[in-house]
Order: sequence, then C-alpha cells, then structure tokens
Amino acid sequence: MPSVAELARAVFPSASAPLPDAPAGRPDERQVAWVRVLRARVPALDALERDDLVVVPEGALRSVAHDPAEARTLVEDLARSAVAALLFVGDVGAPDAVATAAIEACLGRVFAYRLAAGEPAALERAAIGFLVNQRAEVERQASRLEAELQALSLGGGGLDEMAAAIAGFLARAVAIEGARGEALAVHAPADLAGAAGAVARYHAQPRGVALRTVLPGSPGEAAGSLALLGEEPASELERVASERVAVHLALELTRDAALLRARDALRRGEALPAAGPPWVVLMARQGGGDDDSIEARERRREAVRRLAPASRLGLRGDAASLELRLVAAPARSDPFGLDLAARLTGLLGRPVAVSRTFANPEGRPSAEAEARATLEAGEALGASASIAAGEIRRPSVSAFRADRLPAYRLLGSLTTLPDGLRHARSLLEPLLVGRAETRRRRLETLEAALLHPNLAQAATALGIHRNTLAYRLGRIEARTGWSLDDPELRLALALAVRIVHKDEEETAGGAG
Repeated sequence: MPSVAELARAVFPSASAPLPDAPAGRPDERQVAWVRVLRARVPALDALERDDLVVVPEGALRSVAHDPAEARTLVEDLARSAVAALLFVGDVGAPDAVATAAIEACLGRVFAYRLAAGEPAALERAAIGFLVNQRAEVERQASRLEAELQALSLGGGGLDEMAAAIAGFLARAVAIEGARGEALAVHAPADLAGAAGAVARYHAQPRGVALRTVLPGSPGEAAGSLALLGEEPASELERVASERVAVHLALELTRDAALLRARDALRRGEALPAAGPPWVVLMARQGGGDDDSIEARERRREAVRRLAPASRLGLRGDAASLELRLVAAPARSDPFGLDLAARLTGLLGRPVAVSRTFANPEGRPSAEAEARATLEAGEALGASASIAAGEIRRPSVSAFRADRLPAYRLLGSLTTLPDGLRHARSLLEPLLVGRAETRRRRLETLEAALLHPNLAQAATALGIHRNTLAYRLGRIEARTGWSLDDPELRLALALAVRIVHKDEEETAGGAG
C-alpha cells in the first residue's frame, strides 16, 4: 500500500498541508488502505476503517457540522478511528469558520491536506485508481497535463504559459531551457512555499535541480530541457509527466523558432523592435569557427534570438550574411545596450560592436555603418584591449562602443609611430628579462594596474587577491625605479604596453 505522501504527490500534488506540526513520526508516511468521501447527510460516511484517506468536501462538511464545535467533534471522531489522513476540498476559495475549525482540530491528531478547489468524486476515483494500479494512475494523471499543454499550444500559448501550467500541475517551480542550457521560461507558483527560493538557487547554480528531462531535437542534438527546481526529490508522477510533455515542449521550441525565421524572412528586419525608441545596432562577424555550416549558423542565430524578447530584439539578414546584425531596444536598466552587447559577446565568443542610440527609423542605416566601422576598428586592435578606451585584455573578446571609435583608431595607429616599437621596448626593458612566463606575468600585472582605477578592480580582472597584486606591483617598482602614481609615466607605460602587445600578436600571427 502507498503512503499518504506518495498518494498525495501522485493524485493531488497541488494540495497544501496546513498542519506542518501534525502528530510526530512523519504521519504522511502512514499507508493508505482505501478512500472514503464525506457525504452531505447523516450518516456522513457509509463505512470507515483504519488507515482510510477521508476526502472532506467543505460544502458537505457544513451540512453535517453546523458550527465550529460540531466540526471539531467530527474531526476528533475521525482521529479516534485512526484514519490515515484527511483531504479538505474547498468550494469557495478560503475555508469558512466551520472548515477552519475542522482543519485546526486536526492539529496533533491526524495529518491533513487542503485543496482550494476540486471535484471530490474525481479525486476519489483517482486515489482509488492509484491504490489499485499505481503506474496506470500516474500515467493517467500525466496525460491530463499533456492534454492541457496541447490545448495551450493550439490556443497560441507560448513557453511562459506552458511553464506556468506545468508548475501549477506539479506544484513545483520549473524552468524550460534552451539547447545551450539558457533559461527560456521560469515559473514559480505564487502560493507555493519555497518556490521563489528554488528559483533563486537555480539562477545561482543552474545545474542544481531535482530533475532535468531532455527535450528531443534533431538527431544527435537536444532541443533543450525541462528542469524541476527545488531540493525535494522528484516523484514518480513528476518523472512520468516530464517524459510525457517533453515532446510537446520540443515542438513548441521548434514552432517558435520556425515562426521567428519566417518572420525574419518576410520582414527582412525592416521593422524595428516595438519597445523602442531608442534603438541601437549590434554587429559581429557571422562566419568563422570550426563549424561554419548553414546549419551551425542557424543554431547560432536561434540562440541569439533568445537573448531578449522579440519586442526588444530584431535579427536582420539571414544565415548567409557576412555579418550578424541586430537592432535592439535597450531596457531601461541598460540604456546604451552595453549589457546586451556583453551577453552577445559571451554567447558568440567573438568581438561585438554596438552603435550609439538612434531615435528615428531613418537613423538605422547610419547606425549600421557606425557599428560596422567600430567593429573593424576594434578587430584591428587585436585580441588585447584598449587601455585609453577602457576595454579589457581578458577575456580576449570585447564589446566595442561606437562612441569610442576615434580612440580605437588612434590606438590602432600606434605601431606606425616612427621608432615607436623601439622606444616602447626600451621603456619596458627592465620587465622584458627572464623567462617568457615571468615576462608575460609582469606585463599583465602592469597593464591591469594601468587599466583599472583601483587595485581591487585590477586584482579581480587578473583573478588574484588584492594583496598579491600589491606585492607584484611593489616588485615591479623596486626593479624599475618607477612610481606608478606618476600620471605622465602611467600614460607612457600604457602606450608602451599597448605597442608591445600589438607587436607580439602580429609576430605570433605571422609565425602561425
């Protein structure tokens, strides 16, 4: 026989247990022998035996217990009969005085659940079905969720609606993830204790989930996954339901992607995102990499589409274009589109340029040209970053800003200065001795100190402790006799480091 907890999680998972401090010894682990329903008459129960689950419709309760005192007496009688648990089923939302008295009377006597609404006869059939054939009833319950998702899909519901339906049915926070593991839709039932905390832990550590079910995609690839959040292990119903709905979620992802591609093909990106103005243009190279097939480009473009809602992001061109071009309406928290550009950089693993904002549709061609020129100037700088322009050397890809285009061009021309490389190496000569690894570490340490406004930020960029950075800088100053607080010297050193890095990159590229 199943326990109270097993039956509850399979048949009425959204029910709440209003008495967390019910009798000691985990009463929800008691086995259930049969199911009885309280009727609106006397006698209220045709039969009652030990370890029965009693379904108590609150409408029927009001018919047999006319006041709170009678309700408490009824519950005391049921407790003396050693029933396994009570399931209160509401009919008008919150419990009235009679139902409240009955629920409170369970305290210390019998374990109780409450459903805000439900059909008692259907609950009885489902519970008996679980007692007779657990697997068959679990499959039947899962088919209910499957049918609900089918109806949502036919009605035009998207991933957010589907996530909400799954979360409500299973009474658990859920996340629908894309092929790269990115969260496409996350839902936490508002009335479920701990759901918000489960979502917060998921965002902090996406792999820490109760159950992750792969959504089928093209051969050899997954379309995404369904993640059940929280620390409680997944129930049999949750495992079966997740497998049953996986195909429907995969189809929804495929349908969504096809609609987006069709819309892009029809409109060719001429319409600007509805959430603007203002807008910005983001641009990156589309080709390159080990896999540069049309299929790989389409997958990459699909991942880019998921970075923001369609009302904020429009993808121009197609998989055959030379450049990946986006028009975005930046969020209020990111007015210049820099956070979005950084996310795109991380997704693509290559430099991205972002134009200045524009407010009129006719400004888009100029913004595209500006982004393209910025991308070319940024790429000309090589993998290392521009100190004067405020870019970072690590990671080796950057988000380049159109408002800093003159700075990129100025820095890109440094290696053409007469005797520039000779003077740069002469200035840095005290650091360019010893093993190659030692020389590299000295230059990286110096560059970080020159780039960032304080030691804490420089140490973070290098991935070392602030005290370690201070020690290294002290060694550099002792070796060279420099004072890194001298603004004139800092400027010269910044230019010298930039020139030496550029020369090393060009030398390494030629050797390759």
